[in-house]
Amino acid sequence: MNKARPNKLDPFAERLDAWSAEGRTLAQMREELRKDGCTVAISQIGDYLARRRQSALEERLLGQIASGARQCREVEAQFAKDPAPEFETLIRLHRVLILRLSTESTGNPELLELVNRMMKPVVQFARLQQLDKQISLDRAKFEFDAAKACLARLPELKAISTDKGLTQAQQVEQIRLKLFGELPEENA
Repeated sequence: MNKARPNKLDPFAERLDAWSAEGRTLAQMREELRKDGCTVAISQIGDYLARRRQSALEERLLGQIASGARQCREVEAQFAKDPAPEFETLIRLHRVLILRLSTESTGNPELLELVNRMMKPVVQFARLQQLDKQISLDRAKFEFDAAKACLARLPELKAISTDKGLTQAQQVEQIRLKLFGELPEENA
């Protein structure tokens, strides 16, 4: 690992950062440094400050990554104790947030837009719930109709199942044909 060479601006780093934060120009900074016996080109000061900003940005990013990892570990540890909320619970919380933002968004077009965007997943979830209910109802109706058909043909089916001249597979096929008729051929 290469160590960065010392820079003659290093002893002035904090002052340079402060001057930069104050909005001083590079020329003003050079004059202040010259008073302290440090002569450098304006471009050197600009490059030095750019490297410091980049380094600070990298440190903040690494800090955020470490913080995110720590938060993930904490969340996982909590989920080990108490399971994560169900999806439906999250949708309910989402609805509460939408209502809260709706009341706070009066006159704020950005919040109104956010509320509108947040409504889309809630509406999609409601549609999926409705579709799930419809599928359950359709399945129950099919099962009821199939059971009714079986009961209506019970004597015929019993005769097939007791026919000793048929194998079990043939009996199953005969019962299927009696109940459902010929199935359409699938196109390969």
